[in-house]
This record gives sequence, C-alpha cells and structure tokens, in this order.
Amino acid sequence: MYGALLLLTIFRFHRTSGSRNPREQTSGTSPEEEGVRERRREYELMIVISPLSANEEGVNATLDRLRDTIQTAGGEITGINQSPPWGRRKLAYTIREYVSGEASRRNFSEGYYVLINLTLSASKVIELERTIKLTDAILRHLMTVIEPKGVKPVPDSPDASDEGSDEVVEETEA
Repeated sequence: MYGALLLLTIFRFHRTSGSRNPREQTSGTSPEEEGVRERRREYELMIVISPLSANEEGVNATLDRLRDTIQTAGGEITGINQSPPWGRRKLAYTIREYVSGEASRRNFSEGYYVLINLTLSASKVIELERTIKLTDAILRHLMTVIEPKGVKPVPDSPDASDEGSDEVVEETEA
C-alpha cells in the first residue's frame, strides 16, 4: 500500500513539473509573470577552498565570483562567516583534485572553510552550482535549505491524508 502511494506521489510530482501545490499548476499566468511570483528560499552554502588559493586575494576573488553570480541571479547574500571555527582547517580525509595548469591530481589535507547564508529563488540554484563546479579554487561545496522553524510540511495530497484520518476516527468511535 505504501509503495503504491509512493509511486502515485512521484507520478504527481513529475506530472506537475516539480510543483506539489495544485493551485500553482493552474495559475494561468505567462512564464514571465510566473518568475516574478517564484518563491525565494534561504540557503546555507558551505564551501572548501583549496589551500593553494587560501590567501587573502584568492579567497576574496572566489567570494566575489560567487557574490556576482548570486546577485545576477536575483539573490542576496545575508552573511559570510569565515571566522573561527571556520577558516583554514585540516580535512577529515585527503581530497584528490586537479590543480589548474597541472596534468595530475594533487592530494589536499587542508582547506579554507567559508559559510555563506543567502536568499535565492529555487530555479536559480542550478546556475549557482554550475559556477561553483567551474571554479577551480573550490574543492567541495554543500548547499542546504534553511526551513523556518515551527512550520509543518504540507502533505502531498490532502485528500488522501484526510480520508485516512477519517477512517481511523470512524473506527475508534464505532
């Protein structure tokens, strides 16, 4: 039963092109107007910069490139944290990455950590990740969505969840 419900949920998700809210799919607006109404989310972006680029100029150049990408995508940086406990740290394991200008990989055991808080529309995240992947100075990155506290997630199909809860209530009353 749960497998069928999961398949139905996946089918609905793909059929509505990523929109889980039925009201959003029948908005009747043009694509230009839809972009204006798009929901902006808060993200945390953790990047690890190569120790070869971890001098002040290299870190600032990398952050400027990310800042430009975020601003051209219509986003906003709300905070950058590179003070302790972030900054230059030893990695938990070595990372083998190519260095620009070298033919073979190099082992890195240290990195420069930077935590960036930003607000960006969900459709522009792909552009930001593309820029991060093309930046040679960034060894690794992780972007997570910051969910507001105290907000319950919306069920995928309200009809299915209401029917199931009504059946339980009826069984307990009878």
